[in-house]
Amino acid sequence: MELLLDKSIDFALIFVGLYAATALQRCQDTAKEKQEYVSLLKDFKRELDANKAQEKSIEKDLGPIDETTPGKNLGPMQSTFKHFFEALAKDEKVLACMHDEFVSAHAKPEKGKGHDKGHGEEGHGEEEGPSCHELYAEFDKAHANHEAVGFSFEPAVLTPFYRREVWQLYLADGVKKFRNKELAVRIAEVYANADLVEEQVEDIETTYNDAFMKQVGRTAATDMELAEIVHDEETQHALSEADMTLLLHVDEAIKEEHYATLEVERTLELKAERMKKTVLLMRKEIDEVQAAIDAELDKLGSEAEGEEAT
Repeated sequence: MELLLDKSIDFALIFVGLYAATALQRCQDTAKEKQEYVSLLKDFKRELDANKAQEKSIEKDLGPIDETTPGKNLGPMQSTFKHFFEALAKDEKVLACMHDEFVSAHAKPEKGKGHDKGHGEEGHGEEEGPSCHELYAEFDKAHANHEAVGFSFEPAVLTPFYRREVWQLYLADGVKKFRNKELAVRIAEVYANADLVEEQVEDIETTYNDAFMKQVGRTAATDMELAEIVHDEETQHALSEADMTLLLHVDEAIKEEHYATLEVERTLELKAERMKKTVLLMRKEIDEVQAAIDAELDKLGSEAEGEEAT
């Protein structure tokens, strides 16, 4: 009986020891999970700070994020279009002179024609700027090397680089230990908007680099065609039938290119408005989520203090 009692005591001690070890392990695991959760929340705060700062990479090309109004929301890119239309206006002014002198003159011979015609009544007079003859000479000299001159296109690189390291860690391992599921959903919405902003900025970048670049290339080619006509006028003081045909083609081409570029600019303004409003929404969401993370961290801190007190 004494031996049996000793064995019973030994078994009881073993079970007590196992239970105590299991309880200790469970307590340690809980503390570790809580520590990892706190660390994850702080990492999210830092990553969201970094992503909010990515607004600067957009603003350097498209101006302030809170300027969403079309006509003002393209920032420095707007001045690129302004420069393009200023360069195009030089071609349009020369073309207007040639149209008046060689096309309209045929239709209205009573107005006369000639190499030194002033065209003051058409806005090309000496009192408002150089005469048509002076414009021809200047234009021909600028194109003497048979090269397109004026506007120079530089592609834009706008896409922000949002960080997702903490988000990927959360998806891979953190879901099961994220206690506040509502907060997790709100964080997910921020990253979803970051993806949306990247897509919208890429769309703006593609439109600018492809559609606008195409118009710049077409206008450069038309500019060279106009240069050929001007050169013939300067050397022969007249236009051949072939030049007249080309002049009519250039006239139509420049009109098309002008309005096609306006269409690209207006399209970019609308896309920029949509994108900037998405960024503003994400900015608001980040501020609210970071405040919620602070509240969650405070709550965890209070729980820890309560556990120590007990």
